[in-house]
Amino acid sequence: MYYLLILSIAAASINSIVLNKAQASGKDEIFKFNFLCTAVWCVVLFAANGFTARINSQVLLWGIIYGITQTLFILFKTAAMSTGSVAVTTLIGNSSLLISVAVSLIIWREKIGLIDIVGLIMLLSGICLCTYKKTDEGYSPKWKYYAALFLVFAASVGITFKAFGKSGNLDYCGDMMFVSSVVMLIAYFSISMLTGGIKVDKPACGNKHKFVRFALLSGVLSCIYNRLNVFLSGSLDAIIFFPSFNGGVIFLSSLLSVCMCGEKLAPRQALGLILGIIAICIIGIL
Repeated sequence: MYYLLILSIAAASINSIVLNKAQASGKDEIFKFNFLCTAVWCVVLFAANGFTARINSQVLLWGIIYGITQTLFILFKTAAMSTGSVAVTTLIGNSSLLISVAVSLIIWREKIGLIDIVGLIMLLSGICLCTYKKTDEGYSPKWKYYAALFLVFAASVGITFKAFGKSGNLDYCGDMMFVSSVVMLIAYFSISMLTGGIKVDKPACGNKHKFVRFALLSGVLSCIYNRLNVFLSGSLDAIIFFPSFNGGVIFLSSLLSVCMCGEKLAPRQALGLILGIIAICIIGIL
């Protein structure tokens, strides 16, 4: 079980770097980028299901819900990663575990202890240290709005994963995700056509071939970790899965952003990241 969690963390972290390199921040690029990513989802998931799809009312219902939620999540994650720091944006997005754990506590009565509450407070402190800046140097003016929406829909994806797992339909994970990928494909195609078509003339990353390569790679990576997370979130308690996955992604994405993107973190931000990672470890392990 845990080796699947490690694989999911690695795929999600590398995907964060790919999104940063893609620089798809304009609305015309974001929609087209995610249309290509979703096309990859359709192909990969259909092939993984043996080129068949078992469709029933539950699969269709959850597929539509997840498809819409994931569409909005990917949209704002792409925008946030492309306009701000990978490390800080990743920490904000993955702090959605606070919302996911709270919902699991209220709806599914999953237990949370005093040490978990201490960890959550530490995590919030780490987020404040990482994100508070006197100036907006190095960040697009739109970044804070993208990051806020990224947080909201990241939590929504986690809650949808958990709800699907609790519904007793885990055997239909692949089928549900295939339906969701079709919903996402239709959504992004429609939006792309309304914003100038599929063609991208001058992408921010440099050229069209690089843009397509980044989109295809992101499609494979995001498909892998989301498919794994649907299964893992339904099999593990929320207080274990969400902190372990999110904390692992924060840690690895931070290392990769420094090594591969040349990002330099201020001492305050480094302290915030360390505090956030420790907090998530406390929540997930103690």
